[in-house]
Amino acid sequence: MGQEEPPGAFDFGVLRTPKGLLLGAELVLCGAVVGLLAPPAPPTLAPALLQTLAGAAALGAQLLRDPPHLPHGYGPCLDLLRAISGTIIFFVVALVALASSRDALAATTFTFSLILSFLFALDSFIAYRTKMAPAVGRDPDMDSA
Repeated sequence: MGQEEPPGAFDFGVLRTPKGLLLGAELVLCGAVVGLLAPPAPPTLAPALLQTLAGAAALGAQLLRDPPHLPHGYGPCLDLLRAISGTIIFFVVALVALASSRDALAATTFTFSLILSFLFALDSFIAYRTKMAPAVGRDPDMDSA
């Protein structure tokens, strides 16, 4: 009758979508920046690590076949908040890495953090345009019906 779903709880086809590719790239770069920040252990390591965990949770939620749904449309808002906070956190990490030292590790951390900040900014723009902007023109009473 219908197509059988392959066994398992994860749908890895999501990784081929633009959102899956963007989240995967964010997660890989977050891991690289955290790896670069780990040896000197600056105070910017904790926010970068928390943002990496948030990115891993977002990608994990995208990969689930039956993702959890938050009530009242909070999912798109949280996705936008994750992307905006990632932009700010990694921009600050880039500036602190450059201001703290001028060695090769700091320059590499600055470069990856700046690229990651721009990637999160692109994710913020895409999340706003595709998920938040269409919801602005709707009547709030229609959502509860």
